[in-house]
Amino acid sequence: MPRFGAHFSIAGGIEQAVERARAVRADCLQIFLKSPTRWAFMPLADESVERFRTAAREAGLRPLVGHATYLLNLASPDEALYEQSRRCILEEWDRSERLGLDCLVFHPGAHMGSGVAAGLTRIALALEWLHAERPGRRCRILLETSAGAGSSLCGRFEHLAYLIKTCNPGDAVAAGRPGDFWLGVAIDTCHLFAAGYDLRTRAAVDDTLGRLDEAVGLERLLVVHANDTRAELGSGLDRHAAIGHGKLGREAFRVLVNHPALAALPFILETPKEDDKGRPMDPVNLRALRRLLQP
Repeated sequence: MPRFGAHFSIAGGIEQAVERARAVRADCLQIFLKSPTRWAFMPLADESVERFRTAAREAGLRPLVGHATYLLNLASPDEALYEQSRRCILEEWDRSERLGLDCLVFHPGAHMGSGVAAGLTRIALALEWLHAERPGRRCRILLETSAGAGSSLCGRFEHLAYLIKTCNPGDAVAAGRPGDFWLGVAIDTCHLFAAGYDLRTRAAVDDTLGRLDEAVGLERLLVVHANDTRAELGSGLDRHAAIGHGKLGREAFRVLVNHPALAALPFILETPKEDDKGRPMDPVNLRALRRLLQP
């Protein structure tokens, strides 16, 4: 059975995210490690780390997922931004490991006119550098699928395949140890739809997951960001909507949460936190996902 959760604020202390998750009866959580729109890191005290780890363990939350800042661009041709992005994600990975997170999701970046091949090469070099700096990490790095707008990369499964094959030649998955890898994938249902991958029927989901399996192997898929969308198929627009209230609709999520290939995965909401009347929406969207589960 899938586990359902959401992205929770760390305002007031990183451990407060656990209390917010418990308040809406979440099974898992996702957090930022810092402000998503600033480069600066606030101090992370050992006491806060211990409170977070203890609270998450007592609440039975799993998996614990981090999301890197939106400012990162590991495909950038600008050397200063590229280096700042490398150093930033390394610090975020360090914090993720300290907090006992299972994985760190990040948006790989945009090539900014330098071309797809050049952008993917720069991402691959950054990932290889990360792994060399911190070998043997428990916390995995997950490449998130993008909506595919502009010069953003990883809106196509072929981009994910290139990065994983480049950074993991002859890795443990290929050697027959499917759970033993450091680089995986997170899919976002809104992003997939915007990038042209249909999810509205069982046949469409089978086709999309089959293409992902062929590209990278479904054993590398560890997180599903569950978001409906206000944008059309193939639009390239990243416009999240409440579950069942967008272009995907309830039937898409019924198929997704009951699909055998996704049965053991966390479904993490990144849907709007409030409706137009200011009412909290995480409980509503979590309830919507759970009601779609079939016995």
